[in-house]
Order: sequence, then structure tokens, then C-alpha cells
Amino acid sequence: MRMKAALKYLCLFCAGSFCFSAASAGEKMAEKLKESLVYVKVSSYSYDQFRPWKQTDVQEKSMYGCAIGPYKVLTTAYNIPDATFINIRVEGRNEYIPAKVEVVDYESDLCLLKLDPNELTEPLVPIKFSTSFKKGAEVESYWFSYKGQALSGRGFIDRAEVLKSSRSYARFLNYIVSNASQRTSSGQVYLLGKKAIGIACWSDEKETGLISAEVINHFLADTAQGRYEGFPASGFTAGRLIDPTRRRYLKMPESLRNGIYVSDVYNLGTGSDELQRADVILEIDRISIDAHGRFKHPKFGLISFQHLITSSKVGETIGFEIWRDGKKQQLKVKAANFKASEMLVPYYEYDKQPQYVIIGGFILQKLTRDYLSARGEGWAGKADPHVYHYYRDLAYKPTNERKDIVILSYVLPAMVNLGYHGLSNIVVSKFNGKDITCIKDIIEAKQLNSDSKYHVIQFENDNPVVVIPRENLDRIDAQIAQQYGIQNLIHIEP
Repeated sequence: MRMKAALKYLCLFCAGSFCFSAASAGEKMAEKLKESLVYVKVSSYSYDQFRPWKQTDVQEKSMYGCAIGPYKVLTTAYNIPDATFINIRVEGRNEYIPAKVEVVDYESDLCLLKLDPNELTEPLVPIKFSTSFKKGAEVESYWFSYKGQALSGRGFIDRAEVLKSSRSYARFLNYIVSNASQRTSSGQVYLLGKKAIGIACWSDEKETGLISAEVINHFLADTAQGRYEGFPASGFTAGRLIDPTRRRYLKMPESLRNGIYVSDVYNLGTGSDELQRADVILEIDRISIDAHGRFKHPKFGLISFQHLITSSKVGETIGFEIWRDGKKQQLKVKAANFKASEMLVPYYEYDKQPQYVIIGGFILQKLTRDYLSARGEGWAGKADPHVYHYYRDLAYKPTNERKDIVILSYVLPAMVNLGYHGLSNIVVSKFNGKDITCIKDIIEAKQLNSDSKYHVIQFENDNPVVVIPRENLDRIDAQIAQQYGIQNLIHIEP
């Protein structure tokens, strides 16, 4: 019994010594990194999607960052949208210093901030990111708190995975950390040994995701060129091809077991000009893609083919081997990206006021995902099916004939619009006989048919036609603006 007790206490002592040793090592590294770490505080406001003329209250958010140059800080883009003020706290300064956004990329969830050299007594010590990766390895996280302390935590690399960005439609390589001692998700730096390998961008109760060094270094190299081009984005949807019946229908031999099925092709992005629906992508840059859409990476194991696209540079040529019309074919595909504003239904419109026109109390508004998601949790099921169809099926397919979707969001009750108060969330097709291809068309359409006593708005899906008397409309609009606190009845970007 005495021997068992002695062994028990010895084990407890050893475990305690290990924890103390690890904590001490973490504290030493935190002390060493404190001149490279910063705390970021962001003040922001956005616009009410249902009252697009009205700003929301200012909100304060916080995150962390690290120096990548003497006066430049890398952080996540998650809290940057609609920022009005960005302030940073650094080692040795109790007061905050201002920072400005130099480059923000919501697709990769990365942001580069620039500091005024005159605000710093000493330049920051830059961190370089290494593409070191070792599954199962212990990693440490470091960040600078709002109290001016350099703090640390620990975890273990579980895997690498290509995941959707938290702020956009794009997918990027993440390192997944498990068993973290501290929950991190807002720009904390992770080190493998003494090498920085990524910054935290999301977390749940079990795991933390890191923006990988591969993505970070691509972003930083691009920003250093002076003209930021971003990352290529897929211009197609492709999925698993494991059904033998479909493979036979495509006339694929049984010996050919790799490849993914192209179910849709966009009007934007990589492959949108070269690929066709029902193509099978067999290889990308001579790397075989399996039937689940993965390839074998020498360091990360099986990961999504999307990494081969986002790790290319915009403008480069990517070689695709495809199966089309019963045979293999080679394609030269230009790596391309696109802005959210180019989409038929933009995925986001950060840092912008929603575009709208109010006439006779009718609110005509550009449809965006922000507008749809403003309904809160489960918003996809709350949206009108016809309106949601444009987001779900056609968001990436703008054309010269249809660049925006303009909707009548709802009607501000007034005498001039009696009988129409129940109309909402319907798609505008014509205004005064003019086809509406984008929100700007409304301005031109208002000038048409000047001899008519009425403005006439037509909608899709056999919705009622709206007739607005033109007589005294300017005066009526001014009264509506005053009644509902609307400073500008029109906001359309040039």
C-alpha cells in the first residue's frame, strides 16, 4: 500500500512538474512575443436592411493581431465590416493608437492594418509565418489582452481541412486544433515550436480553426505588390461521382474511377468560361481528383480540390483534364476571381449603404444576401420562395440583361398608396414599361412617359400592377420622408 501511494504521489508530482514546465515555457514565449502582438478594438455601425436609410447603433468589437512589419498588423477580417474607428493597444502603451485598413479580404478572412509611425515610440517586431505542419503536434497560442498582458494557451493539430470562410462564399485551407486549453477564434497567433503557422478564425466547444500559413503568405505576398488581386474563386459547382449508373451514362470506362461531376457552371470565377455542365473533372494541374472531390496532398493527406484553385494566382493558367462527350479532354483554365458586388445577388455588401429608391412610399431595393439574412435564424425558410430562388440558384449568374434583382421590399403607408399596403418582397420586372436590369434603371425609368398621369410598376409572378399618381408626387414624397424620418429618398451608387 505504501508503495502504491508513493507511486501515486510520484505520478502526480511528475504531471504537476510537466504542467509547470509547459506553463513556464508558454510564459517565456509570450514574454518574447509581446512586442509582436496587439489588441484590436473596432467601432462600427451598419445600416438597417429593412430601413436602408437608417444607421444602426455603434457597436464595439475586439480581436487580436500580430505584426508582420514594423508598422503593419495582420488580423482577421471578421469584425472589420462597417468599421468607423480601429484602435490598437501595443506593449508599453496604456492608451490606444489609431489604425487604418490597408487591405481587407473577406473571402480569406484576412485584414492588413497600417499604423502611423509617429504614434509608436518603438516599431513592432514582425512575425513570419512558416508552412510547418505536423498532425498530432502540440501547438501554442499567443495573444495580447486588453489589459496589456501577453497570454498563452495550448492545443494539438488534429488535421488540415478546406472550409468555408466565415464572412464569404469562398473556401480555404484551415488547420484544425483540438483539445485547446483556451477557446480562441479572433486572430490569436499559433506556433508550432518557435514557428508561427496560423491565426485563429473560428472555434466551437471542441475545436479551433486556423487560417493556415499557406493562405496568409499568399495574402501578404499579394498585398506587397501594391495592387491586391486576391485569391481565385471557383466558377462552378462540382460534387461526388460515386454512382456507377451515372458513370455508365457518361460513357466512362470502369477502369476510370476518379473525377467529380460538374453540376452547375457560373458566369463568374475560375472555369466559368471553359467548363460545361455534366463535365467530369479528372485532374487539376496533373493532380488526380478522386470521386469525392479530394486529392492527396503530400503534407495534409486527402483534402478538397478547392485548395488547388485558391493556392493559384489570379491570372495564371491552370490545367484541367476532364471527361466530356465520352472522352478525355485537356483545358487551359484561367484562374479568376470576382467581387461580391458583381454577383446577381451579392453575398455581402460590407462597408456600404444598401441601395434603394423610395417613390410614393414604395421602397424599391437591391436584393442582397444581407437583406435576406436580416430575418435572423432560419432566414432561408422565411424568405419568399421566388425571391430566394434568385439567391439560391442564380446568385453567381449575372448577365447583361440582369445585373441586379430589384424588389419592392414593402410599402410605407400613405394616402397615395392606399390598397397596396400589403405588398412586400416581390421582384420588379418593369417600371414605366422599361425592363429593370439593375437598380440604376429606376432613375432613368422615372423620366419615361412624361405625358402619363401615372408611374406604372410591374412585377414578376403575376403580382398586382402598381399605379402611382404623378401629380404633386414631389410634395407627397417630401411629406413621407418627413413622416418616416428619411433624409434621402434615393441612394444609388454611381
